[in-house]
Amino acid sequence: MSEQVLEEALCYFREGKRFEQLFQQFRKKYASYGRVGGSVSIRSFRREDQQAIALFLSEDVEDLRRRGTVTLIRFERRLRQSRFESITLQQLLEAYFESPLQTNQERRLLVKQQEIQKWESLKETFPGLLDWFDHLTRKTPDTLFVHRTSELPHFEHLCTQLEKMNQSLPVEYERIPLYAQRMTGDPHALDRDTELGKLFIHLLHVKAQRLGAPPMDSESLNELYLRFHLLRDDVLNFVTCVNLMAEKHGILHEMWSGASKRNSVLNVPLRELLQVDRIYGEKRSVWIVENSGVFSELLDVLPGMQLVCTHGQFKLAAYQLLDQLVASGHQLRYAGDLDPEGLQMAARLKARYADRLTYWCLDEEAYLQSKSDVILSDERLAKLNGIQDESLRLVIEVMRQEKRAGYQEALIRRMVAEYQNG
Repeated sequence: MSEQVLEEALCYFREGKRFEQLFQQFRKKYASYGRVGGSVSIRSFRREDQQAIALFLSEDVEDLRRRGTVTLIRFERRLRQSRFESITLQQLLEAYFESPLQTNQERRLLVKQQEIQKWESLKETFPGLLDWFDHLTRKTPDTLFVHRTSELPHFEHLCTQLEKMNQSLPVEYERIPLYAQRMTGDPHALDRDTELGKLFIHLLHVKAQRLGAPPMDSESLNELYLRFHLLRDDVLNFVTCVNLMAEKHGILHEMWSGASKRNSVLNVPLRELLQVDRIYGEKRSVWIVENSGVFSELLDVLPGMQLVCTHGQFKLAAYQLLDQLVASGHQLRYAGDLDPEGLQMAARLKARYADRLTYWCLDEEAYLQSKSDVILSDERLAKLNGIQDESLRLVIEVMRQEKRAGYQEALIRRMVAEYQNG
């Protein structure tokens, strides 16, 4: 093959880009076959392109249109019968596209090698993120969004910030906006919807050696942050309790002590819960409800009850309080609504505290007693399928049959009676 012949061929085939679409299809076919072979469709080509192809192949254009395809071998054979006889189709395509032809297998291998080289280079550049990079290279499902982000041109800048933060996690509790300001100069840099914020959550998730996807719900995320002394909201994140006491380094906390003496209700924010290291009551059992109205009704009858109210879905403050009570040796008794969402919440607490928590008015008898006129949709009933707690099996079966929601408010008398009976 002479350079002059190749240049002449390129001039001919590049003129007016009449062979551009055909050669693109040829290149794809070569990548698929790994050789010159197969055929491509030209039915969607411009009319003038079809005419140029027919002219080169010495065919009638109408015959070519009716057939609708061109084989790579036919084209190469015609190439060898032309004044470009010293050129193969592969050589022509490589010169036309100014790059070697690659098979799909070769392309995948090259991409894999480039990927390995990229992460090895990142490991050398950011040794403080080595464990995180090792996890990323396993390509588990939770890493997919990180790999997409790694294609961005500023990914190394994000890694620079992540390494700095990973090596400077707070020893004392620090609020995330202030930590972000200290680390990056931007208090919103770690917001959940930012690239850096998402990567930081994943980094902490891996650092905590947790499996699966990083937490998405607020309270699981709050709990992950708290593990590294980071706070999202330590004032509005609160739990309500009564007749409990707390200590710090063995010294009784005056606020808790004073409230307990007067049977006064405390709305305790996470901020205050983190200021004590022991929470306890005089009696072994601590009773828990998630409804504030039920909480108040019970206290009207039983002012000395050791009672906690979580206010619906459990916040980090509630978990922090209950963790402390369990650590102090207390037995937890939980009551909630008897609907799919209420049973889901109960099962979550049971999974967390196991035999340190028992249910309170959450059996099938309580359900039938509390059953309302609110019909449960199929969508809500489907939530029962994910509850694995065997002790809720009977009430779940009855709920599926009745298809009605049950509410705590109808069970106040029974709740009081069960409390009084121990």
